[in-house]
Amino acid sequence: MLATALVQAKDDVPAMTFSGTADDAVISNIRNLVNIERYPCHPPRAQYGLLRQQIRSHASDALQAMGYYHPRLTLTLNPQHQDSCASVNLDVQPGPVVHISAVDIRIQGDAASDPAFRKLQDKAGLNVDDPLRHDHYSSLRKALQQSLISRGYVEGSLTEHRLTVDTRANTATVTLHVDSGPRYHFGQTTLHGGNLNDRLLRAYLQYRQDDPFDNGDLLATQQAYLGTSYFSAVRVQRGEPDRASHSIPVDITFTDNNRWSLLTGIGASTDTGPRLRLGVENRRVNRAGHRFSVESELSEVRQGAGASYQIPLKDPVHERLDLHTSYVNETTDSNDNERFSTGADYIVELNNKWVATTSLEWLHETYQVADQIDRAELLIPGFQLSRVKADDPIYPRQGWRLSGKIRFADDALLSSTSFVQTTLSGKLIQPVLGGRILTRLDLGYTDVADVTDLPASIRFFAGGDSSVRGYGYEALGPEDSNGDVIGGRDLATASLEFDHPITRQWHYAVFTDGGNAFNELNNFDPKYSAGAGIRWRSPLGPIRLDFARALDESRSWRIHLSMGPDL
Repeated sequence: MLATALVQAKDDVPAMTFSGTADDAVISNIRNLVNIERYPCHPPRAQYGLLRQQIRSHASDALQAMGYYHPRLTLTLNPQHQDSCASVNLDVQPGPVVHISAVDIRIQGDAASDPAFRKLQDKAGLNVDDPLRHDHYSSLRKALQQSLISRGYVEGSLTEHRLTVDTRANTATVTLHVDSGPRYHFGQTTLHGGNLNDRLLRAYLQYRQDDPFDNGDLLATQQAYLGTSYFSAVRVQRGEPDRASHSIPVDITFTDNNRWSLLTGIGASTDTGPRLRLGVENRRVNRAGHRFSVESELSEVRQGAGASYQIPLKDPVHERLDLHTSYVNETTDSNDNERFSTGADYIVELNNKWVATTSLEWLHETYQVADQIDRAELLIPGFQLSRVKADDPIYPRQGWRLSGKIRFADDALLSSTSFVQTTLSGKLIQPVLGGRILTRLDLGYTDVADVTDLPASIRFFAGGDSSVRGYGYEALGPEDSNGDVIGGRDLATASLEFDHPITRQWHYAVFTDGGNAFNELNNFDPKYSAGAGIRWRSPLGPIRLDFARALDESRSWRIHLSMGPDL
């Protein structure tokens, strides 16, 4: 009922149409400034003269704002009919546009060598011979004033700001003079509250004392603190500038988060079936900021539990040490395995935003693949580089993910077999035709004497929700003489998908997948599938329901249900 009322309310306003030679940008600006919806549907005839005057005045202001000072406006106001509102037609002949004939922008003081101010000038759109846009001038003036405040030019000001228009010559001159004075620096930072040691708290600061002041560094510092989950609130305030030392002190007040938290989660996919996740986390084991968590997972395919102990290092925003151990019992379409692992990961985010992980894992695994029942013990060093870049963390319109990993074991180093394995995984999302194209590629290569020497979790299998849809989870790979899938040394799978919105929350998708696991390139037997699906942008992230069918075999349609971020 409310939606219907809103639609009716919007219809009960005068209609406004345009004719003439004005372009879409000019028409849009006039429409916004006139705002015809504020006028009554049936204005009294005695007010027609006032309405004409107001509409013409607002239209002239809108044209001048875009550099048109000599327009011809012809307004036709049609009285309302019994069953409709009044209507207005405005014929717009903009006339010649004013061009900028001179630009005088001067920046004195320390800001003269500040690249942020040069960047503002370059992006302003105020160049000689450009058409005049009042909003460009206003935006630059405001940006200069804001930059003086946010970048520590406490004594700075716009000493002169003027836009002069010669309506006879159709020219304009721009004058903006800035005297920034000295740039202030960060002074002393005082910390209040927070049940962590001072060394760790100060390690999260995104600036150092005596660095040039920048409000952006204060915001980054606040985000760094909040991203730790140590605190429920962080207030960062700049103090009164000290004109003698040209410094600005900073006060930071912390409100601690609860030390203990309960982790719960439910989900479902056709790979694992319904799954339940339970755990508990201690966010602050000690004043050094160590964390400890225990989690368990229960599903039809996988049951397990694990514990993790995290230690923030010298640069806690970008560097940490993870100690972990886990037990997993897994049953897939191709194998059964029971594995226990323990290890350590040194994780560091590099300056170029790539994340490097150096790992050492000890794996004990008992497994059955086809008729093979065996046990493996491996000491596995590894190294991984990964990065995700996206315009939205949950539902990106544009972004990519890339990850490369190498790991190995040697029978001379506490391992039951020797191998070297490399993997490369990538995904790309691009906007196309109002929707998105999603492409995915997964490659793997293992150097091993005999693939049957590898435990099941190290071998490559294909098929499933995030591999080749239309096939079961890990149902594809090299087969033995009985036709049972035993997994392979190598892997190559790819996917191409197009999804398009139906509504804001619902999308449809069409896709094709292909690839397989294999032992030798000349024996590579890719399997292909195609299908369609629906996506729901739930508050917890995208939920995908797909219907896929193998293209090269007489198989029935298979349903795939999955959830989680696209990257």
